[in-house]
Amino acid sequence: MKLIVRAALLTLLTALFSGVLMAQEKLTFRAPDESAFTNYVTAVLEEAYRELGIQLEYVELPRVRGEQLAAEGTIAGELGRTPALEDKRRELRRVPFPLFTFDVIAVTDRRRCGFCRPGNYESLAYVNGMDAITEVVSELATTPSVVTPTDLEQVVKLVEAGRVDAAFMADFQYQGSSLSSNPNFITHRLSIEQGFHYLNEEHARLIPQLTYQLQKLKESGRIEELQKAYGVYAEKPAQPLDASKPIVVLGPVQKGLTNADGTGVLWAFAKQVFPQMATQLHPVVTSWQRAKQMIQEARADALLGVRANQNIENITLSKYHIGYDDSLYLFMLEEENEGPICVSGPRFIEDLVDTQRPFYRADSSLDCFALLDMERVNGVVDYRDNLPDWTEKPYKQQLIAEPSPLFVAFPDTQRGRSLKQAFDNYLFSNVNEPPQN
Repeated sequence: MKLIVRAALLTLLTALFSGVLMAQEKLTFRAPDESAFTNYVTAVLEEAYRELGIQLEYVELPRVRGEQLAAEGTIAGELGRTPALEDKRRELRRVPFPLFTFDVIAVTDRRRCGFCRPGNYESLAYVNGMDAITEVVSELATTPSVVTPTDLEQVVKLVEAGRVDAAFMADFQYQGSSLSSNPNFITHRLSIEQGFHYLNEEHARLIPQLTYQLQKLKESGRIEELQKAYGVYAEKPAQPLDASKPIVVLGPVQKGLTNADGTGVLWAFAKQVFPQMATQLHPVVTSWQRAKQMIQEARADALLGVRANQNIENITLSKYHIGYDDSLYLFMLEEENEGPICVSGPRFIEDLVDTQRPFYRADSSLDCFALLDMERVNGVVDYRDNLPDWTEKPYKQQLIAEPSPLFVAFPDTQRGRSLKQAFDNYLFSNVNEPPQN
């Protein structure tokens, strides 16, 4: 008799549990901001929920409104939030599996503040409802003027327009924004946070099963596979630098910055900083093409004066800039001819010009403009400061490259990453501002 009763109870519980799963066939959450990182997080959760027979749906909502609806039970919960959420919304239950780790960062404009170290910001912006950022702001030494728009795009526009000194955001928000591709902006870490999945208490019974499925995904290596699939990579670690090995630093000739005789603003800066990291510095003056090849092949340790948009393979750039390059223009006569484009400056200038015409290299800017006046070339690519004062001919001027920060390039090797880390750390701790061109 007891066996019959137990069997009946087991059948009833199985039926009830199946009914629960059927009733929970779909759960709705606030749609996260679109980025590779959030796509990865939703992919992990969707796989875990799929094992429970549950499909996820998303609805577009402002962050604060989504949080309110999650607490009310109108939507199922929050996909990923920090533990600070629990202090405000006791109706939400944490799934005790660390889903992700992220940095809260300050994003600032190098043109306004140089190295822009974290400090006293008079004004800043961040997305309304970001609890981890609210905590960081509350701990600032001085109270800034704070703007909290409802979405990230508005925050980005504010800092791009110079309306605020800084934008505070998660590193994955930064990577998904236009700011990450603009070399004029620099980031500094403010805090490291962990993110968890949250469910309304109405769905708390799913937490043990969901935790188990997430742990299975981790142990099987599936989470790592998804990180690779969505391009969510951890930064390669840097090893301690071997200070006994000489540092070979390349300086392609660029007037005023890296002169052929070893003088210039960037050479002076390199000779000040690099000896702090190694026993010997070997400066090498060379051509741009040879310098690029040597740094790519790791036959040198550092290359001075690289723009972020030059797309050199197998390198990593310093975090801090060591100067600014001026705007570059294409100067032409009113009536074009069939001649080549004349260039006298550093070779990298050719990488920035979108033209099918061949390049002609002259010894100086004056030679280029003389050839243009004689209609021997079609145009000249140069800086405005190099315009000759003796010409009376008007030139058409086309901007081909805006002012851009110049960095130090290191080989993307273990030694290169170690040297980059040592270089950045030294500048952060010991150098007040980048050298002035």
